[in-house]
This record gives sequence, C-alpha cells and structure tokens, in this order.
Amino acid sequence: MDFCKNYPLSDWTSGFEHRKTSVLQLPYEEYTGPMDKSASDTNNYKLIRLPNNLVVMCAQDLTTETSAATMSVNVGSSMDPVELQGLAHFLEHMLFMGTEKYPDEDEYKTYISQHSGDYNASTDFFETTFYFDIANNAFEGALDRLASFFTSPLFKKDCVDRELCAVDSEYKGMLNNDFWRGYQIECKLSDP
Repeated sequence: MDFCKNYPLSDWTSGFEHRKTSVLQLPYEEYTGPMDKSASDTNNYKLIRLPNNLVVMCAQDLTTETSAATMSVNVGSSMDPVELQGLAHFLEHMLFMGTEKYPDEDEYKTYISQHSGDYNASTDFFETTFYFDIANNAFEGALDRLASFFTSPLFKKDCVDRELCAVDSEYKGMLNNDFWRGYQIECKLSDP
C-alpha cells in the first residue's frame, strides 16, 4: 500500500488501538501514530483496520455537509468466464437486492434517499466499484448497509431474471456508443 509506505507498519500489527463506532458499536482498530500530509491540507485522516483485516483510509473535510464512501473490489468483467459474459456486472446488481441484516431489496436505496444521498456502482474491466454520498449524520448507517453487501448478500432467486434483463438492457444500450466499442476492443485484445 503506497500511501502507507512511510508509516511503521511493516507487519501491520503495531500502532493500532481497539475502538468501536459511535452509533452501531462495531469494532475496528485505529492507527494512532503520526501521518504525513501537506501543510496546506486541512482534512483529517484516519487509518483503520476492520475485523476482516481490510485496511481503510478515511478522510474528513469539515467544510462539507455530506460524507461519502467508495469500495472497489479487484474483480471486473475481464474475469468473466467465457460462457458467462456479464457475470461481474450481474453480481454487482445482485448485491443491491438485500442482505441478511437488511433483507428488503429497497433498504439501501431508501436509506440513502431519505438522508439526502446518492449511490451507484460500476463494473469496469479489472474492478467493480460501489459508492455513495449522504448527510453526515447518516454515514455510519449507509456504510453498514454497504458493508453488508460483501459480508452477507442474499442473492435472491426472485431477483435473478429481472437483474439479468437489466444487465442485458444496459449492455445493448451501449452497443452503438463509440467509447464502449473502444473499451470492448481493449477488452478483447488484453490478456488479464
């Protein structure tokens, strides 16, 4: 992790203290050592490690009224099996359809909308990215809902046909787009 190269974390076990989030009391560890940043940078930063060992860099800008998060996973359309083209994009769609903790398929969308937020996701060649922005006081709830996509998705059978059609429709809608055509050529010529 390049952004951490100057920190004394060669084994990623020292310098972290156990903490819990304020609202949901979720456990995490926070790096408490010094962090280098530009003198003109007024943002606050935290380096945290989640119970699953995912390391996250958090940035806070006190001049905004909203918070945002992005989660990228290193799986994209280039990893689709030949016989299942579109699988990564389909799975992106299915993650929005409910989780064990939040089983209603509209829960994420409703929560984000009720708190002046916006969300989306995209499947690229090498990665799939999920993101949202929301009112500051609703950030933890949105982050918990997003995190549950990756810890306990339901992959509901009754959503499969509808989401397959949605992915197919998005694909067909891009067929005449020159940027998309160039992207498809790049995909076909690469050897991931």
